[in-house]
Amino acid sequence: MSGDLVVQIQDLLENPTHRVPIALCLDVSGSMAGEPIQELNRGVRLFLDSLREDPIARFSAEVAIVTFSDSAVLHLDFQSLERITDPPVLAASGQTDLGGGVLLALRVLHNRKQQYQQAGVDYFQPWLVLMTDGQPTTQEHSRAAEEVRKLEREGRLVVFPIAIGPNADMGGLAMFSEKRPPLRLRGLNFREFFAWLSKSVVRVSQSRPGEKVTLDMEGIKGWAEL
Repeated sequence: MSGDLVVQIQDLLENPTHRVPIALCLDVSGSMAGEPIQELNRGVRLFLDSLREDPIARFSAEVAIVTFSDSAVLHLDFQSLERITDPPVLAASGQTDLGGGVLLALRVLHNRKQQYQQAGVDYFQPWLVLMTDGQPTTQEHSRAAEEVRKLEREGRLVVFPIAIGPNADMGGLAMFSEKRPPLRLRGLNFREFFAWLSKSVVRVSQSRPGEKVTLDMEGIKGWAEL
């Protein structure tokens, strides 16, 4: 058993609070270089900090970070927020293997759900936050989108497709959800988006698994082009 797996299981045994697992699936292809990747890094750090500041979310929320460029990479696996002292610093380069990124994020979510079940820890529907600024450069995104839609239909996944900049493929992003159309980030408002996302996670963590939670749709106007 790997050291990381031991830590993950230990987290569940030490803290049986119901969990909100969130997988951030982030585009770090070459077109994100410069200010976009800098703002994305700041936004992710704000997201983690905001969750830690809430007395309930800090024990309920769990975050994994997957990136995709030439290939998909797991930068941060699920673990207690208290253990994430230094969030990964993301760098931009390469192409846009969006499908590979989504498939990896789904595997990571599936593995964590199995650990929840084995430890007897209740959990909310997992969240997949997909952010991209371009068009897929592989064909895997069609298979990935089909799998995501299936999980969404079965009530086993909540999906947030987010477009970055004017060149993002809105049609491609729309393939990933039948319930939530893609939203385009206004400028580089990553921090505003992640602030809204953290508030949404807090709202869910304060409810009970299976309970319907209404997200702050008015807050979307602060970061998205509507």
